Parts: sequence; structure tokens; C-alpha cells
Amino acid sequence: MARHSMGFNTIILIAMAGVTAACTTSATPGYDGATRSEISNVTWTDGKPAYSISCEDPGGCQKRALALCPGGNYSTLTSENMPAAGTARAALGKPSVVVRCGS
Repeated sequence: MARHSMGFNTIILIAMAGVTAACTTSATPGYDGATRSEISNVTWTDGKPAYSISCEDPGGCQKRALALCPGGNYSTLTSENMPAAGTARAALGKPSVVVRCGS
């Protein structure tokens, strides 16, 4: 009975690790399924590096920026189709933002 219990516990731990990995937001450029967003390296108009984030919903852009920049310290350089109070997001289109880590 102890072996059965140990095997069951191992399966549970492996399953929990898989769920955690699937829900972790990626901090590297490319596509991230957890936030349904994509990051690209870009050069901003001032010639300095920045990150362009496109997402299916505005929350995905924010989560990705927070994961990308240590301590969530970033500046928004521009944003498009981000909803404000009283706007219909469906009419705006796909949200995107360009951020730079640091202040």
C-alpha cells in the first residue's frame, strides 16, 4: 500500500508541475500561450531598444510587460487599442503596446 501511495503522490506532483509551467508567463520574446501575447524586440524612435507586445486582450499585454521587466519596472512608450472607461473593446481591435524596461 505504501508503494501505491508513493506512486500516486508522484503522479500528482508531476501533474501540478505541468499545470504551473503552463500558467507561467514567459519573460522572453516570442509567443506566450498563458497570456496569448507576443513580444518582439524593436528599436524605438530615439534609437534605443524597446519591446513591442501584441495581445488578444489588454490584461495579457500588462501581464507580459510585468514578467518581462524585473520588478515590473517599465515605461509605456505607446499603446494602441487599449480600452478606456466607456469604450467597447471589440470595436477597437487587437491591443498592442511598446514598453521599455526601467524608468
